Parts: sequence; structure tokens; C-alpha cells
Amino acid sequence: MQAVTSSASGFGTRLQAAAANVLGDPRFLWSLVGVMAIRRVIAELPVFLPPGADAYEIVSSAGEALTNPGGIYARSAALISVGYEWTVTAPPPGILIAAPFSLLPGPADVWLWVAANALMSAVGLYWLLRSLGTRRQWTFPIFMLIVLLFTPLFEDIRLGQRGGPLLLLAGAGMLTVRQHPALAGALTGLSTSIKFYPAVMALGVAPRQWWRFTGALVGVAAAILGVTFIPFGSPLLYLTRVLMPVLLGNPAWNSDCFQNSTSLLFARLVGGASYGVVDSSGVWINASFVPWHLPWLAQALTYLTIVALFACTLWTARRSGWAQPYSMSLAFSLGTLVPGHLYTYQFLALLPLTLVLVLKAIECHRWGTVAIVGGALYVLLSSPCALVFPGLWTIAGLVIFGVAAARVRLFRATDVDPRRGGEVEADH
Repeated sequence: MQAVTSSASGFGTRLQAAAANVLGDPRFLWSLVGVMAIRRVIAELPVFLPPGADAYEIVSSAGEALTNPGGIYARSAALISVGYEWTVTAPPPGILIAAPFSLLPGPADVWLWVAANALMSAVGLYWLLRSLGTRRQWTFPIFMLIVLLFTPLFEDIRLGQRGGPLLLLAGAGMLTVRQHPALAGALTGLSTSIKFYPAVMALGVAPRQWWRFTGALVGVAAAILGVTFIPFGSPLLYLTRVLMPVLLGNPAWNSDCFQNSTSLLFARLVGGASYGVVDSSGVWINASFVPWHLPWLAQALTYLTIVALFACTLWTARRSGWAQPYSMSLAFSLGTLVPGHLYTYQFLALLPLTLVLVLKAIECHRWGTVAIVGGALYVLLSSPCALVFPGLWTIAGLVIFGVAAARVRLFRATDVDPRRGGEVEADH
């Protein structure tokens, strides 16, 4: 037994020495970043901004919003009522954000929107990096390596989606919440008006900052939504005939392998639900992963998981002493783990938490944590349709969230403990 213990201890020492050598060699780290950047360019260029990419509809809808805003949601409601889900469902600010680009001639309008979205993502990630406060020689190359490995970010960019503004405002909120909670709340309110889920970041704010943060969030979101809805028509029409039907889903919609979520994970793994895949001939067919059909159990597990995710977020944020940006990034990740139907780019909400967790785990020499999250990133590196089961994307997201919650003690270092109003002690 003593020999086994000694051997294990020796292996751990050698592993730490090897990690120190790797992290202490910036040339090697930047070489890895360069290799991954080349791989990413090779993978993305052939499929960048394909015909029918979301960017075309986003810019087109913004142009229509300047001329005939009242017809957008009426048309969307009519399409959704007959089972067609690929239509405009964003709230008015999410449409109007691309309005300046719609005034430009094509194809510059779409290309400039895509470039602006990518630039906003980069600035938001830079602000997230600043909020971490870590200044080691390995920090930036490791940060860049994780970003390059995170496929949902590049799905958002290549399709011209709206992830850039959300990352920009989330990063700014995480950077400012400790010193300026009202400003952080206003920034979160702005992002909430574009896409509703950023409001959940209020779960990661300390009690003594919460009222200022939440008050600003609600006030800004309500003001922007109230003003922008005026030309678009009744908010009730949007809520009841566009937003809610999409959130609740329609049995007539047969999701494909590009769509994944917690509810679809259990529906396919427990409920036996089918999903669309491409066969060897390039034809879309329906497939099932399991032979049994237990939809009632799948629904129950979905509800239990969602409740557990919210409860775990609150408990973990409190246990961390409301450490930032950990607590807010944990809450932000619920934007991926809670909604019912998500495309690949909508897993972007997991990126801040992934970055925060891996960088802290490396700083504290928790190599097991790094290995687990690395495995999850390896899953996300491939398209869900290329995996044996597309729900592995959701499982990877749940693993990242679960590991982040389990490692809460790593983050009890510099932030305020609401029970004492002072600093929490470091506990690495």
C-alpha cells in the first residue's frame, strides 16, 4: 500500500513538473494557438456565411423594421401557427440592432454586420479577461486556445448571428459589477432587451449589490422594450403568438441533430424521440437513439434538471462569496442549459464559464478539472451531427456547469462575503 501511495505521489509530482514546463514556455503555448488558429480557418472558410445564413434574414428584417415594422410579428405569428418555426422571433431591439447595416448596399450590408458581430465578440471576451485579473505569462495564450476550441463561437460568427452584442455586454457587466453594480445592471438590461436570457445573471450578484443591479436591469430593459415595441404593434401579440409558442415548442416540429438542449437530451435518451440526421447518401432521415419510449419520465427529468440548475446556481454563487466573474458567468450559462430548443451557436453562453473555470483550475494546479473540461471541449469541437449522439453537446455543457459548481472553493478568494460584509479567505 505504501508503495502504491508513493508511486501515485511520484506521478503527481511528475505531472505538475511537466505542466509547469509547458506553462512556462510561451513559445510552445503560442505555437499551439497558431496550429489551432490554422485548423479553425481551414474548417470555417468553406462554410463561412453560406447561402441562407442567419445574417441575411437579420439584416433584411432590420431593413423591413425601418419601413413596415407592424407586419413583422403578424407574419411570424401566421407562420408559427402552421408549424413553420424559421421566422423572425427576436424582440424589437434584437431586430433594430442591425438597422444601420440594412441601409448599406449588398453584399456589404451583410458582410459588415458579420464583421461587427465578430468584433463585438472579441471586445466582450477581452473585457471578460480583464475581469479575471489574472496576469501570468500563460494566461493569454491559454485563453486564446480555449476560445479557438469553442466551436459555438465560430458558429455564431460564420452565420452572422447576434452573439457578439451579448458577449460584449456580458463581458462589460462582469467587469463593472463589483464597483458599479447599477452600470452593470443597465448593461445587462440592454442585452436582455436583445435576447431575454441575460437577465438570469441577476442570480449571480451579491445581495448588497443586487437591488441596484436588478433595478437598473429592469428599468433599462423595460424602457427599451416599451419604446421599441411602439411601431411593431402589440407586445401581447408577440408574447402569445410568437415568443411563447417558440419557447414551448410544437409537436409538429421535428428537431434535427443541429438542435440540442436539456429537454431534447432527455426526450431522445429517455423518451425515445426521433431527430433528423443526414445518411450516407446526403438525405435527411429520422433516427432514434434508444428503442424505449418513456416521454413522461423524460419530461420529469427535464423539469428536475432545470430546477436543480437554478438552485445550484444560487447555492454555488453564495458559497463562492459571490465571486466575480465566476458567479455571473455561471448564471449566464443557464442561457444554454435551460431553453428548450437550441442551435449550435446558442451554446455560446457557456464560453465565459468555460474560460473562467479552466484558467482558475490551471492557476490552482487542478489538472483533473482541466482534463474533464478539456474532454467537454473536445466534444464541442465537432459538429453535433458528426457525433454518435447529438445530445453529447448538451452533456458536455452540463459537465462544464457541474464541474464549475463542484469547484466552487477555488473561487473563494477576493470577493465580498455577504454574511460578513468583508473579504472571504483564499481557499485553494
